[in-house]
Amino acid sequence: MTYLLPLLLGFLIAFIGIIPPGMLNMIVAKLSVNESKKAGLLFGYGAGLIVLVQCFVGLYFAKFLESHPGVSESLKKFAVFIFIILTIFFIYSGFRAKKPEKEVEIKSKKNRFFYGIIMSSLNMFAIPYYVFSSLTLSSKNIYDFSTVSNWFFILGAGFGTLLVFYIYAVLFKRIEHKVGFLIRNINFIIAAITGIVAISSLYKMIAT
Repeated sequence: MTYLLPLLLGFLIAFIGIIPPGMLNMIVAKLSVNESKKAGLLFGYGAGLIVLVQCFVGLYFAKFLESHPGVSESLKKFAVFIFIILTIFFIYSGFRAKKPEKEVEIKSKKNRFFYGIIMSSLNMFAIPYYVFSSLTLSSKNIYDFSTVSNWFFILGAGFGTLLVFYIYAVLFKRIEHKVGFLIRNINFIIAAITGIVAISSLYKMIAT
C-alpha cells in the first residue's frame, strides 16, 4: 500500500491533467492518422519523458515548500486561488471546445521522439500543476514527500501520461463515437473536480 497509493495518485493526477484535448494530444492523434501509429507514439514517448522530468521538478519544489511551513502556508492559500482559476479556465475551455477550431498543423519533419521532447518542453504549466497538486494532497494527509513516494508518484505520472497518448494515438478514432459525450464535456468534468478541490480547501482554510 505504501507503494500503491503514490503510484495511483501520480497516475490520476497526470491522467486528469493531460486528458483534455490540447496541443500535445492533438499532435499525437494527427501524427497517428497522417503518418503512422509509430510516429504518434514516438512523439508521445518524447513528450512523456519531459513530463517525468517536470513531475520530478514539481515534487522537488513541493517538498521544499513543505519543509518551510511559512512559505508553504502562503502557497497553500495561493493554491486555492490557482484551483479557482483552473476551474474558470476549464469552464471557458469547455465552451470554447464547442466551437470549431483550426486544425493542428505539423510542420516539422524531424525525428518524432525529439519533436515530442521539444514540444512538451514548451508546456510551462506542468511544473506548477504538479507542485500545487502534490501540496494539496499533502495538506489533506493523503501524500508524503518521502523519496520512495516521490519515485512511485513519478512512475505513476509516466503511466498516466503514456496511457492518454496511447488513447489519442491508437484508440481515439475507434472509440470516438462511443465516448462522444465524455470528449465534448471533459473540460466541464475537470472543472467540477478542480472546483470541488478549491471549495474544500477554502472551507478547510477558513475552518482552521
